[in-house]
Amino acid sequence: MIALQSAVCLAAEGVKTATTDEAVTLQSLVVTGTRRLDRSAAESMVPVDIVGAETIRSFVSSELTDVLMQTVPSYNVQRLTIGEGLAFVRPARLRGLSPDQTLVLVNGKRQHRSALISPSGYQAVDLAQIPGSGLQRIEVLRDGASAQYGSDAIAGVINVVLKDRIGFESFAQVAQYFGGDGLNRQVGLDFGTGLAGKGFFHLALEYTDADRTSRSIQRADALAYSAAHPERKASVLSPVQRWGQPEREASRLMFNTQYRLTPAVTAYAFGLFGKGEGLDDFNWRNPDTNAAFRRSAFQNAPTSLFPTFNLVDKFPGGFAPFFGTQDADYSLFAGLKGDAGSEFRWDLSASLGRSRIDYSLTNTVNASFGPESPTSFDAGGLRQRESNVNADLVYTPRALALAKPTTLALGAEHRNEAFNIRQGDRFSWDVGKFADLAVGSNGFPGWSPQQVVDANRNSWAAYADVEARPLETVSVEVAGRYERFSDFGSKSTGKVATRWQAARELALRGALSTGFHAPTPGLSNYTRTSQGLLAGTSTLFTSGQIGVNNPVAVFLGAKALRPETSTNSSLGLVFTPSAAFTVTLDAYRIDVRDRLNISQGFTLTSAQRTQLVASGVTDAANLNSVNFLTNAFDTRTSGLDLVGAYRWKLSANSKLTLTAAANRTLTRATRYDPRIVSNDGRTNLERRLPRNAGNVSLAYDVGPWGLLARTRYYGEWTDAQSNSTIVQEFGTQTLIDFSTSYRVTKSAQVVLGVENIFNRYPDKALFNAANGLLYSRNSPYDADGGRWYVRLNTSF
Repeated sequence: MIALQSAVCLAAEGVKTATTDEAVTLQSLVVTGTRRLDRSAAESMVPVDIVGAETIRSFVSSELTDVLMQTVPSYNVQRLTIGEGLAFVRPARLRGLSPDQTLVLVNGKRQHRSALISPSGYQAVDLAQIPGSGLQRIEVLRDGASAQYGSDAIAGVINVVLKDRIGFESFAQVAQYFGGDGLNRQVGLDFGTGLAGKGFFHLALEYTDADRTSRSIQRADALAYSAAHPERKASVLSPVQRWGQPEREASRLMFNTQYRLTPAVTAYAFGLFGKGEGLDDFNWRNPDTNAAFRRSAFQNAPTSLFPTFNLVDKFPGGFAPFFGTQDADYSLFAGLKGDAGSEFRWDLSASLGRSRIDYSLTNTVNASFGPESPTSFDAGGLRQRESNVNADLVYTPRALALAKPTTLALGAEHRNEAFNIRQGDRFSWDVGKFADLAVGSNGFPGWSPQQVVDANRNSWAAYADVEARPLETVSVEVAGRYERFSDFGSKSTGKVATRWQAARELALRGALSTGFHAPTPGLSNYTRTSQGLLAGTSTLFTSGQIGVNNPVAVFLGAKALRPETSTNSSLGLVFTPSAAFTVTLDAYRIDVRDRLNISQGFTLTSAQRTQLVASGVTDAANLNSVNFLTNAFDTRTSGLDLVGAYRWKLSANSKLTLTAAANRTLTRATRYDPRIVSNDGRTNLERRLPRNAGNVSLAYDVGPWGLLARTRYYGEWTDAQSNSTIVQEFGTQTLIDFSTSYRVTKSAQVVLGVENIFNRYPDKALFNAANGLLYSRNSPYDADGGRWYVRLNTSF
């Protein structure tokens, strides 16, 4: 939202002792999208939303993705139940674009990506690793900014600004859904102290423990199985699998510090540390129909092994594998900054970020090992490592005869990115004595030694950015960037933006830019395959996803991935009739070329396998069907953002704040290969996210009391399944939240609240009932109904 909470600029010295009691201003200073230190959100040449600390605290969820979704209408987050790794590292999209087409910064510095590789072809930052209690504000730049910040900034930039205040704050919160599940316990504290008048040190800790939810009914085949086998009915769970949010426990830590070494030089450092684990259900395995329970041909042979073995003895009620994840994430930033007189500012910094995700399976088997199979598996894991070195110089000459000083920024960057796949334990991927049964840990086979990946790349970049005000009413910015990558060459981008103050209360603004997203080493090299036997034979086969650099992929026509490139244009107006009233309206169009998607499956013939083996690709001997990432299609996204805020000071101890925001976004594929992008894929690309969304909030504060009412609106959306044989249209939804707070003492506040107070759900998904799921797993908003919460805030 437009600056409803106090927002403190990251000034050159950066030492502020802001408190949440500071006066609210609609002219809050921003640091995203500009190198100036005196620019407010209302003066920006492109739209910037500011989500302050008070807004962050007003939501139940501890994940920043949920906070942004409920405040920025063009930002959408999905909760993919039974979605493997995507159930924990949730996909988030700004303006309907891919999750990795939004750049995430922390205190203006690039944050590393998660190690998760999405099956559809993206690798994005995991915002859930950042503790909300340690944030001063979030700045969301809704415009292309690759020329200013580099790869990934096609849709925009999210800059997370860490707290630098002096003092102590803490909170404890309990929340639960009306359905009686999903109990969520959160605690957090942050502490800031001054450093001999020359700096500050701030530390924030946060812990979350959330139980699972289930919005399921018993599967029809489970009911039939119980009826057919009454002697096993007691062993069939109800429901046999849970569709809902996973079990999750996480700890987060943030520190932020800086110290003035000399009057002209300041040292700074900040970091984020996260650790968590979670557990989710997979689909139920029916003993009457699932291949894992099938009698093996090898079992039935005259020289049979374990002739009395029967998996039903171990799982008489069938089984639903439990998918577990353990993650660790950290980033460290350090640097020196200062000034040389009143005209020069400089900043030298370095950073290191790592993401580790390990997967495990329990309550399942590797059927090919028969009775030798364990029921718990280490499936392996993913690793992402990034390091950055930056140098930035800002020159503000005072001699030029312009309405405001010109700002010239120059900078250079070196970045190294590395991706690694760790193999799982032998039983998670190997072929046992009953090779005609399902191979690997059932539900999620582990990575084998042949699938291990260790890839990296380097990139170098230089940029220039000029801002000037040639006339009192006209501001202009021109930026250019050159970036070279060791794996696919170089790319240049540019941006032009301007703002015209047509009248005291009215301004027009617009921008035109080019952008790009460079595919990561993980996307180029990701491998995810499984093994089995061809039906009716003893021939082993391997199928799944392979990297585009794999010789088999090259043989089948795969090309080295190209950068996704974009052209962004925007035009808007800013209406500010008073310091307490602001309205912005921005129209935009984003054309993206060479977007990534997974290819069709290619089935290798015997002759092709022989040819590959003869050429030295021995791994091709058992390959049957594979796919890979490719630059599959182009899209055009058009939209309109409307944001408004008004604040009334009713009396000496009361105020009323009204905010509203609305977004309309349309996306269509302008070029696509139907062999790669299916009808389902195209339908879901264009219509799965609501085209219309909005929110309205009303906050009333009087004395020690505070009241907050919020309405969230989501438009119609579509879910296409099964080669378009099932296409369901879902209707609009309006969710209403309400909370009341009371300041018991000057340092303690109690908050009681409800999100989705009328317990609204999406339309039921007609095509999922057979699997026990009531609502589409692709719902663009929470499908667990309403929930209440109680929160205690303290501050000193």
